Amino acid sequence: MGIAQFMPTSWQRYAVDFDGDGRIDLWHSAADAIGSVASYFAGYGWKPGVPTRWPVYLMEDAKLPQLLANDIQPSMSAAQMRALGARPLGSGGDYGGQLALIELPNGENSAPDYLAGSENFYVVTRYNHSSLYAMAVLELGEAIAQAVRDEQG
Repeated sequence: MGIAQFMPTSWQRYAVDFDGDGRIDLWHSAADAIGSVASYFAGYGWKPGVPTRWPVYLMEDAKLPQLLANDIQPSMSAAQMRALGARPLGSGGDYGGQLALIELPNGENSAPDYLAGSENFYVVTRYNHSSLYAMAVLELGEAIAQAVRDEQG
């Protein structure tokens, strides 16, 4: 329903009057739609300040079946990932929460990419269960934020 493409149950639980005009309008108010998606994410456990993902170095002996067993649901620590042959890079190696190894296919003739996804990555996939959708949304959001920063000088 509306700009946010909410299901009726999501409308009932998460839709908010973010522009303060006294009514929830997900069809014509971008503020209400954006605020409602934020409400949806909060309802699914979004953790402010936590990155959504980190790059991963896969060792030659990585145990992919075990690393991918829980799909995109975070279920292991960074140390557990390392023990199975996937090393989260950057601050991901020190992350104290749960992670999931995210496999992103690149077509028939290309190897997939892998990321360590946090609980926040998983929250985005509650909106649409595709990890490719989540990556598209996250990368678009990051590009918009960078463009705004660049414009502001």
